[in-house]
Amino acid sequence: MRRRRPQPPATTAPPDVEPAMPPAYDWTQFGRHRLRAPDGAIVDLPVLTGAGRQVWVATMWPDPSVDGGWARALWQPHLTTGRGWRIPLQLAAGDVLEFGGDTPHQPVRWYGIMDSYEVNQWATVQGPYPQPAAAYDEAQRLLALERYVPPLESEAPRPVEPCRRSHRDRPRRRHRRP
Repeated sequence: MRRRRPQPPATTAPPDVEPAMPPAYDWTQFGRHRLRAPDGAIVDLPVLTGAGRQVWVATMWPDPSVDGGWARALWQPHLTTGRGWRIPLQLAAGDVLEFGGDTPHQPVRWYGIMDSYEVNQWATVQGPYPQPAAAYDEAQRLLALERYVPPLESEAPRPVEPCRRSHRDRPRRRHRRP
């Protein structure tokens, strides 16, 4: 005769309670947003355009010689996996970023400031800003706070007092043989 193994009691949710779905992330909330960045490429985008739409990531800077006053360097897609965009080697804290996408009605833009990058984990971006100029002005203000370091205190060196001990002041140790 076989013995039955005791089964743990089944846990079920009450019939009138549906499982809660995690809330969708709100990219429109101003703040510091963390984008997943495995293998030196970001795979999250703060713009939602729908499947099959063209999306891009670019670094921007003011340039009066360009129409619109802003130059842009597009990030390259990650060619190995086909997922995400390669983080440029010269990307620096305080750079203005543009996340863009085409929709059937109008283009979508999300402007932010590059905050930090944790290798193979996170790229942190502050935003969104309504225009690249607003992001640039805030980046310059934040960089000014980071750039300033107070000077070192320059105290006159304290005079060193000569040692008044001599070799005769040391206690003598006697070596004993075991």
